[in-house]
Amino acid sequence: MTEATQTTPKHVMMMAAGTGGHVFPALAVAKELQQQGIEVSWLATPTGMENRLLKNHNIPIYQIDIQGVRGNGAVRKLLAPFKILKATLSAMRYMKQLKVDAVAGFGGYVAGPGGLAARALGIPVIIHEQNAIAGFTNTQLSRIAKKVCQAFPDTFPKSAKIVTTGNPVRKEITEILSPSWRYQEREKAGLPLRILIVGGSLGAQALNERVPEALKQLNVPLNVYHQCGQNHAEATQARYVDKPASLEVEVQPFIEDMAKAYSDADLIICRAGALTVTEIATAGVAAVFVPLPSAVDDHQTANAGFLAKTGAAKICPQATLTPDSLKELLAPLMNRQLLSEMAVKARQQAQPDATQHVVRLIQEL
Repeated sequence: MTEATQTTPKHVMMMAAGTGGHVFPALAVAKELQQQGIEVSWLATPTGMENRLLKNHNIPIYQIDIQGVRGNGAVRKLLAPFKILKATLSAMRYMKQLKVDAVAGFGGYVAGPGGLAARALGIPVIIHEQNAIAGFTNTQLSRIAKKVCQAFPDTFPKSAKIVTTGNPVRKEITEILSPSWRYQEREKAGLPLRILIVGGSLGAQALNERVPEALKQLNVPLNVYHQCGQNHAEATQARYVDKPASLEVEVQPFIEDMAKAYSDADLIICRAGALTVTEIATAGVAAVFVPLPSAVDDHQTANAGFLAKTGAAKICPQATLTPDSLKELLAPLMNRQLLSEMAVKARQQAQPDATQHVVRLIQEL
């Protein structure tokens, strides 16, 4: 057995909670760790979506009661230190009981007490930040972490412990064929431009209401696949009722196979969550981003900027999103050669080995 093997952590506790943006990258890393024979557990909140998402993944969950304090009322802020202390002590108890020897934080409220617990016990901490602007918890933990992984360059100030890894994404996204081949084959087949609209699982009302009106004004043959979110299918479909014959539309609440949807698209119109931006780069698709204006620290605009500054994407702020403004933005893009060039630029920014990279860094702690 080599020295490197002897020092590899035997039990890694993952810390990720609250949103899929935190949980999915952590899950990808956790599954890879398990495949390499490393025991994995998960620090979660009692009501977080991570409990549902982890249900069928054979990863034991340990819960601590913690909520965010940023921007909340005075009473909650006064109680926050006591809540954090209680949650930290609970996390310490779990870590001792499980003999955890490395902790990996991916964001969410749970990572704060978890990171403090690991520090108190002398357990090495590694964190991963998915967004171009770091969240509050990861910003604090970056001071005590042994390694800091960032999905986008320059999220954290330069330091020897900062590593740009990209965001872990699903394997099927990394296996999508090259954009130059895909776009060329569609052009050879004489297919109309394919536009994918993604509003997320809940649907983005601004996209559902304004994008159909813009597309109807373009007067070019288009094949549109519009994912509108739960409970929005009927209303979204109604917005296409008076569409021209050249506009073929399919409206769905959900998309089960996102890899196929990306692969088939010439252009995607969507929000700019960290994982969405990463998947678009990995797949290699031209994009128009409409960042969520309520995102903390406007991090979605920063995420979108990662691809926009290379010429791989355009940004349309929601404040200026109207059917007319979107039509003006889209009209020059109705050219498959141009979209292919944007898609190639997107793929050039991809880091498809992000999962393996993060796992290697954990093993080196």
